[in-house]
Amino acid sequence: MLDTASWLNSTVASVNDDESFRRAAEHFDGSIALEIGETTVWLKLYRGEIIDTESYVPRFGATFRLTGEAADWQQLAHRKLSFSQASYQGIIRSSGDKLEANRIREAVELFVRHLQRVVANESAETTVAE
Repeated sequence: MLDTASWLNSTVASVNDDESFRRAAEHFDGSIALEIGETTVWLKLYRGEIIDTESYVPRFGATFRLTGEAADWQQLAHRKLSFSQASYQGIIRSSGDKLEANRIREAVELFVRHLQRVVANESAETTVAE
């Protein structure tokens, strides 16, 4: 599931329509790299909105990174694991600017919840189509 671009586009669209996310990230001007096994997703946030994404980290880097094995991200995406649980257990690890990562933790939690909804909807659509 997380190896296609559809989850990212759908999650970003959903997040950018969420007023709670906008408030949680409104003072953040930076970027987050999600390292999903061997796959990298870079998210640029500005004034409470994800304004750009890439499948690599641009040369100027990322404010912080969230790193985990692909199988662990799949568990997170399929609600078998919460973001807090994954972070606490060191399954999803943070590196880079920890202050900024902690400052926008609520926004990251909301992003993960949107990801989980998108994955659930796409899984349900796939099941119905079969």
